[in-house]
Amino acid sequence: MILPADVYYRVVNIAQSYYILLDRLKEYKNSVLYETHRSDGQPRGNRISNPTADKAEKKSARQAECERKIKAIERAWNVLGPRYKEFIRLHYFEHRKLESIDLPMTPQEKKDVSTFFLTKLAMNLHEI
Repeated sequence: MILPADVYYRVVNIAQSYYILLDRLKEYKNSVLYETHRSDGQPRGNRISNPTADKAEKKSARQAECERKIKAIERAWNVLGPRYKEFIRLHYFEHRKLESIDLPMTPQEKKDVSTFFLTKLAMNLHEI
């Protein structure tokens, strides 16, 4: 299956940011809401403001989106064999060029594995 260009670039960006997503998820889980809204004493509409709850809601949504992307990457990665997993790890997660990856694989095999992984990732992310 050939991915449309916009889906292809989105999926490649998500795959390449796997380690960043893991770090970000760790930050979300370890973070504490310290900031509070400074009030100037003036009323702001007809509802009671709760900035801490609003921040927690936004942070929870960001964390859920981060977890969704990580799970999609891991599901696409886990169906591969050990040699192919190593190739995907080196190429996408550690940003190594195809030519510099020294694994017993032909160039066509590398392209096929890459296409399979990206297609599987796009399906897991409900992009296709």
